[in-house]
Amino acid sequence: MRDKWLRIVLITIGILLVLFIVLGAGIFVARLHTHGDQNPVELLRRLFYLRSGHGAIGAIQSIDQQTIVLQLRDGSSQTILLNKETRVERNRAKITAANLRVGDRVTVIGSPNNQGAIVARWIHVFNPPSPTSVAPTSIPTPTQ
Repeated sequence: MRDKWLRIVLITIGILLVLFIVLGAGIFVARLHTHGDQNPVELLRRLFYLRSGHGAIGAIQSIDQQTIVLQLRDGSSQTILLNKETRVERNRAKITAANLRVGDRVTVIGSPNNQGAIVARWIHVFNPPSPTSVAPTSIPTPTQ
């Protein structure tokens, strides 16, 4: 009698464990799919590819073939080097480096070289702020 209850308890625990693993895997895959139309393998590859990188955030000051100079938030400059493996994107869509313009605000992830420049692996271009998102500086008062 006692062995029968022990077997039922162990089988129940085993079934619950399998259900939790399947549920956890489903939640993981669902979270990956909420990041847009990219496939989960691509997202995981990118996550590990960008690990332990260095980066910079700023506005493009100048563009010269495979070199970009950013003006950082603190006013200093950072040289960014592009190569054929650099991924450039805007709104999760891949674009080319030729689409970059002076004044674009970007985030760069890459690796530093011996000269202090960053060899870019990934560049994200921010959309310019829309005029409706800027708060007015003063509220006009109606005149009578």
